[in-house]
Amino acid sequence: MKNKAIPIAVGAVAVILVGIVAALGIKMNSSPAIEPAQGTTQAETTAQITYPVYEETRFSLPDQIIVQDRIEPETTPSTAPSETEKATETTTLAEKLTQVATTAVNKAFKEVFTLPKAPKYVPPDTDLNFAQINLASYKFNPDGNFYYTDDKECWQKNFGFNEVYDTFAPVTMMYYDTVRTTFEYGGKEWMIQTWKGQYGVMFVGGEVGVYTRPLGSIGSHYICADKEDWLYMETAFMWDEYGNGEYRAVFNRDYDKYWWATGFVVGFPNGSLRKTLTEFRLVTHITFKDTEMADAFCNAFEANGFTRVSKLNNNSPDTFVQVGPDVAFVWQNINQK
Repeated sequence: MKNKAIPIAVGAVAVILVGIVAALGIKMNSSPAIEPAQGTTQAETTAQITYPVYEETRFSLPDQIIVQDRIEPETTPSTAPSETEKATETTTLAEKLTQVATTAVNKAFKEVFTLPKAPKYVPPDTDLNFAQINLASYKFNPDGNFYYTDDKECWQKNFGFNEVYDTFAPVTMMYYDTVRTTFEYGGKEWMIQTWKGQYGVMFVGGEVGVYTRPLGSIGSHYICADKEDWLYMETAFMWDEYGNGEYRAVFNRDYDKYWWATGFVVGFPNGSLRKTLTEFRLVTHITFKDTEMADAFCNAFEANGFTRVSKLNNNSPDTFVQVGPDVAFVWQNINQK
């Protein structure tokens, strides 16, 4: 028990220290909020969005598909394909079949989900070196005017996550909603956890994390997913900034493999504290390893209070849609903290 308590305690201390540093006023590139162009509604802006075309292969060749070797006449052995050529032919066919399957699934998913897109950010004239604006593995994206965690190389990965961290978050002036979705797949226990809210005295944002642990583990502690368990994700952080019920996308994290997709913007420059967090909305798309894994997640997600729909409306809170291994959800009101 002592051995398990040590990383949890160390992790909690690390989280508190980083939060205190943030609370002391990390200076970020702040610019006036970008309002929708005059005469253009959020719905009209969303309607113009086309879903990104995936360049990554996300399906493996079914086991029952066999590429047979060609049989050449014995009199012309020199024309027989080499082992390398045979392997190339097999790979090429596999890629073509996979591409067909992927295109079919993506097309179906595109018909039921469109990720909200933040307006293009035009940075002000500045001599600031954006590449040097970072702290403790947090980096600045000048194209989107937001901060994020470099999940590929960050110290936080050493500490995993558990409910204790969430319990003590207010000590570091972090006030957020969270949802933990736990399920079993592939001989492991998995947790997909989401957060959204206020981080320190100035920042707002959202997060999606992927965690695993051995079956039968006790307690709430999970380790951060190893590389082979990273999942393709994309997310949009939306904010009813003006209190008029119109949620607009503030930033996007692009479709890529993550174990922790994050984003933060300057939200309350006057340092006011917000504890009512329904003004924030997180729209997220996750591609699981296969349909079986997506099914396991969705079953647990429904148990958490989310409603399955046939087509996702980004203005319908706490709903989700699934097509094969692809799942997208709109999260706003449910909170497990």
